[in-house]
Amino acid sequence: MSVSDRLFLEILFIGVILTTVMFVNNIFLYKQKIRDLISLMLISDIVTCTLEILWAIIDGHSELTILSYVCVSLYCISFVVFAALLNQYLLDRLHLRVAKKSFIICYVLPLAMIALLCITTSWTQLLFWVDEGGVTHTEVFFDIFFQGVIYLYIFTPLIIAIYFLTLGKAKRPANAEIPASLFVFGIMAPALYLLELLLHGEGMDVYENTSLPIALALLYLITNVSTHNALDTQAKMEAVESDLRIASKIQADALPTVAPEFENHPQINLRASMNTAKEVGGDFYDYFPIDDHRVCFLIADVSGKGTPAALFMMTAKTMIKDYATTQDSTSEIFNAVNVRLCENNEAGMFATAWIGILDTRTMTLQYTNAGHNYPVFMRAGQPCEMIRNVHGLFLGGMEFTQYRQAEIQLEPGDRLLLYTDGVVEAHDRNDELYGDDRLKGMVDATRDLPGEQVLERVFNDVGDFATGVPQFDDITMVVLTIQQ
Repeated sequence: MSVSDRLFLEILFIGVILTTVMFVNNIFLYKQKIRDLISLMLISDIVTCTLEILWAIIDGHSELTILSYVCVSLYCISFVVFAALLNQYLLDRLHLRVAKKSFIICYVLPLAMIALLCITTSWTQLLFWVDEGGVTHTEVFFDIFFQGVIYLYIFTPLIIAIYFLTLGKAKRPANAEIPASLFVFGIMAPALYLLELLLHGEGMDVYENTSLPIALALLYLITNVSTHNALDTQAKMEAVESDLRIASKIQADALPTVAPEFENHPQINLRASMNTAKEVGGDFYDYFPIDDHRVCFLIADVSGKGTPAALFMMTAKTMIKDYATTQDSTSEIFNAVNVRLCENNEAGMFATAWIGILDTRTMTLQYTNAGHNYPVFMRAGQPCEMIRNVHGLFLGGMEFTQYRQAEIQLEPGDRLLLYTDGVVEAHDRNDELYGDDRLKGMVDATRDLPGEQVLERVFNDVGDFATGVPQFDDITMVVLTIQQ
């Protein structure tokens, strides 16, 4: 084997290694599927180049004549498969679709003919034949038909792209993509082929010399496409992250201040906290004075997470606050809001919610529960308990749902904790839930602490309980304390 032959094989072997690495990256780094055209092209190119290396090694060994026939036949078939896949990929990049009938004529029939010629070539010698010394000889039909099919597959999309950029510009398909990588690939493959001929001489008696320039050009094409896709994905992710940061800021600004002070109601102490599982969440809380003697406060949890939940949350929050200023009771507020949320709710979103209105003249708390977690109520000097009555259906579920209300008389030292299911449904590594009992125990243990410290202690306890488990849901709490 000459020096140029050995150099050719070494470069071809490097091409196989690089193509294999590209295939692995395509599957595991870029998360592409094996049945994608790029993955299939890489597989067929690896097979083609490997067969050509094997062809070069066994050529000239008389005892391996049968293996030479098999190797060269498989090489021809794999090369045509690769060229057909490349043709289809380049047409996809141009947004051109091949009809079923045309697909059979353009792809199935040529492949079937090549396969038939390869199977019968040991008798017909139309494509190639192996002499007694084990040397493979290609025939004129090999160059005319086999290489003709390959070049037709490879360069047809380039010609079509040039046509759409020049004479057929007006007929260009909508959203057709004609990237520069198509033209570079179309120039790179023949340029490398000519360079190979200059280095090796006129023709190669042992094996074909087309797969190496095609493989190198393919490496450029896929590297270019993968890099473009990666940069495009990164740019999209950065845009999404920027939008989420803005949405998170808007959501935070829509919530009331964490520590409101009601000048006319110094005996009321309201504190709240919200820790979202994502940049934006579906939980929300609110508190505001309705008039000089009544204060409204609420908490809610929208189904789902992320942006859709946040949008539904903003809608529900606005509706509740609007109706709180026009309706006479908590049940009427939820009745009106529920009807509105059920209108055109094709996404099937819903929200659990708890609302209370405290009359500071009588210290009577009127409340309604729409499918939300039971509040923890602590009477001064008594253990905690759950308020389980008037538990209705969530908001946005059924248009004709009628909600009920109840009242409770508050005294100095009383405390009420509202929370979302991100608290009690937090779980540890053994899938055990934080649960109601542990929450009541924490409220009991912090009865002498101010409201903001209660929220902090509960949140930290939930975090300690779920150590090693990512937060899966928003954690929102509101605590009302009647000052002594």
